[in-house]
Amino acid sequence: MSLLSAFLKHAKFSVAFGRLGTAFVIAAALSAGALTSNCALAASDDGWFSAIDAGRGEKKAGPHVTVDIIAEKTSLTPQAVNRFAVRFRHQEGWHTYWKMPGDAGLPPEFTFTLSPSELKASAPLFPLPERTVTSGLITFGYGGETLFPFNVELPRGASGRAQIALHVEYLACKDMCVPESADVKFSIPIDIKGKDSDDAAAVAAAVRAIPERVQNDGSIKATIDGNRIRIDVAGNAIVGRSLDFLPSEKNVIDLRQAPQTVVGITQGNEPPSASLWLAATERFAKTPQPALEGVLVADGGPAKGGWAIDTSMPLQTGSVAPPPAVNTAQAKAASADLNNSGQMTAGTGAALLFAFLGGLILNLMPCVFPVLSLKLLDLVQGAHQSQRLIGHGLAFTGGVLLSMVLLSGTLMALRTAGHAVGWGFQLQSPWVVAALILLFGAIACNLLGLYEFTFGSRAADLKVVRSLPQSGITSSFFSGILAVIVASPCTAPFMGAGIGYALTQPAAEAMLVFLSLGLGMATPWLLLCLFPAWAKKLPKPGPWMNTFKKVMAVPMLLALLWLAWVLTKQVDYRGLLIVLLGLAALAAFCWLLGRRQFGRSSSTIVMAALGTLTAASLALTACGIFDRHSVSTEEGWSTWSAEAVQSASSAGRPVFIDFTAAWCITCQANKLAVLDREEVVSRMSELGYVRFLADWTNKDPAITKELAKYGRTGVPLYVLIYKDGTVKVLPELLTTGTVLDALK
Repeated sequence: MSLLSAFLKHAKFSVAFGRLGTAFVIAAALSAGALTSNCALAASDDGWFSAIDAGRGEKKAGPHVTVDIIAEKTSLTPQAVNRFAVRFRHQEGWHTYWKMPGDAGLPPEFTFTLSPSELKASAPLFPLPERTVTSGLITFGYGGETLFPFNVELPRGASGRAQIALHVEYLACKDMCVPESADVKFSIPIDIKGKDSDDAAAVAAAVRAIPERVQNDGSIKATIDGNRIRIDVAGNAIVGRSLDFLPSEKNVIDLRQAPQTVVGITQGNEPPSASLWLAATERFAKTPQPALEGVLVADGGPAKGGWAIDTSMPLQTGSVAPPPAVNTAQAKAASADLNNSGQMTAGTGAALLFAFLGGLILNLMPCVFPVLSLKLLDLVQGAHQSQRLIGHGLAFTGGVLLSMVLLSGTLMALRTAGHAVGWGFQLQSPWVVAALILLFGAIACNLLGLYEFTFGSRAADLKVVRSLPQSGITSSFFSGILAVIVASPCTAPFMGAGIGYALTQPAAEAMLVFLSLGLGMATPWLLLCLFPAWAKKLPKPGPWMNTFKKVMAVPMLLALLWLAWVLTKQVDYRGLLIVLLGLAALAAFCWLLGRRQFGRSSSTIVMAALGTLTAASLALTACGIFDRHSVSTEEGWSTWSAEAVQSASSAGRPVFIDFTAAWCITCQANKLAVLDREEVVSRMSELGYVRFLADWTNKDPAITKELAKYGRTGVPLYVLIYKDGTVKVLPELLTTGTVLDALK
């Protein structure tokens, strides 16, 4: 069937023709086809293009598309792969179609005639198309300049010149569609001494742009359930990437229903994975094929920094849960409720803004308060010495920003290596919690006066050491580092959006977002230091500071107790006992160090033994022999699993999911202040809610994957799934009114 007759058969696809009437459609199509054919005949009457240089051919200018052939080399080499390309140059606004055009259109048809007869040409390959929406129709096609690469082979012994004749038929569309054809000829010498042609780079680029044909090794699977299809992909190549799928055949995928993807994530020691939900057409859902053929695209394809593979995946029948409400392909950190949760729908600019706002608010979160007590001491001491105060502010900011750089670098390295990453992920390791307990213990001992941070200043006057805390520039720098360390258990409003977006982006963008978060966190203190008049309202330094210093030890000790409680969720009683013994040894070490600083005797051997005992307690915790592997579920809550949630939803029950962790202070504050309140519990019970607790205190790949479905990389996350299947994400900071208003 010629393209013209095929076009007439499928003329219903042209929306513009519908406006002009069927008769005009046929007349226009016939006229255009006749004109094109006559032009083609006129061009071919002269035989082969007579003025061909080595590696060059004629350009055939159709009414709306110019077609020619280009070669990578200036000659054809026997017994080698010789690369060529058919080049389409579209007039502005005009386009042609991909091999599977979509809801409308027709693909180009290529026919070669080769001389000598021993020549063999492969079928031209189709580059990745653009998806276009016109009057509700989804099509795939090309505009501008498009190259379709193909290979030519010839056996040994051939000589002279090779002649390549191409007849191509295509449908060119703008406001109307016109079937066109072109006959192109190309002559090239046969010689093993060929060099790169002027078009070599263009041909090489065209080859790279073709979706790679990949034999599926089982890492790509597809499941169909009614009209729902889910494609699951495993492998490091999908980490941080969103997916799309272009079917090779029509009437397989309902193109008008947007695909939904879960950005590629890591799952602990499991291979990284990503999922893509598609809607099958009614016809395909009734008679599904044993395999799904098409192009799997990551992040828009090679031209946009991603990749594309042409593959086949076995299609099995099974259970496919509805896709998550949040489409992370469109906004990799989007939330279902922008106004409430502070999640974003824009790109890097929005992520930077959200991260900065989150950093500002982070200063008000309870996990940062112990460090703020240290900064308050610095401000009091330097309030009446403006130059010193500015130094403190810059040092603190430097410590915060350096920590953010190191943290983001660590997260990116772990993501690349195939590990789960997220804000606060380090606190899932018991040895990190144990190390923070020891660190907070050492700081508390300092605030209580057992010893001083001297940083090697042996010349310090002992009377001054006794009367005032030493808080030099170095102390402020390390306070900035410590602030970032202890901030990780908290998630402030807006912050989750920025971090969630950052962890799906390239390293440079991710680092910018983390730096913005750090700058927001340091800004209040930096402003106080840059404008000393604000800080001068604080009382002058004096002996009263010793008392104030001891008072500031209280929040540090409270933070220590909280971390000890977190540790009870991660290790058994033996592990907790070992860490507490290490803490006692550290306190004794600090006391002996203080005696030595104040000129009193202390045994070096005893200090060394205490230090060794402290280090040993941390090392034993890091071995993992005392780790708990499960956390008990609280009364009134069910243990979360994707299957349990699906079962409850299928039974018509509304669902509330609390993604939490023992080390997340924001989570615990929300629980005490809101979720455990009688009116909230009673209201959920009245409405028949099933409450699921997704405890992320310890590493759980399933929870990590579920968080990623909602564009999150940390906790807290609160999700409501109503009876009708709609999903609502609540803000990070809850109020009783917010929760009660959301219940229905």
